[in-house]
Amino acid sequence: MLKQHVSSLAAAGTDADIVSLDAARAEAALQPDRDRQDAPTVRDQLAREIADIEAATAALRRAEPALESWTKEATNNAPKPRPVWLLVGVLWLSTALVTAGAVVAIATLTG
Repeated sequence: MLKQHVSSLAAAGTDADIVSLDAARAEAALQPDRDRQDAPTVRDQLAREIADIEAATAALRRAEPALESWTKEATNNAPKPRPVWLLVGVLWLSTALVTAGAVVAIATLTG
């Protein structure tokens, strides 16, 4: 992988593309000045973007108020579920009836 990376760098550029170490350091030293110059522009752009987002949010709230489902309590129109113990009781009762019927049938046949 390293050979591919080095060969692609060698093929892509010439010696004129190589920047000296001193030039790179000088450019890096100028970077904080650029950041200070760009900072108000970046802050202004960030403030404009936040204002745009807030305006879009307000427009969406006016257009589709139902999208904010967390502002209203959910109404539960579903019927109340039956308790589980009722189902368990029905199963036990049916099992007991089938077992009793089987015992009566076996007793009658062996009789």
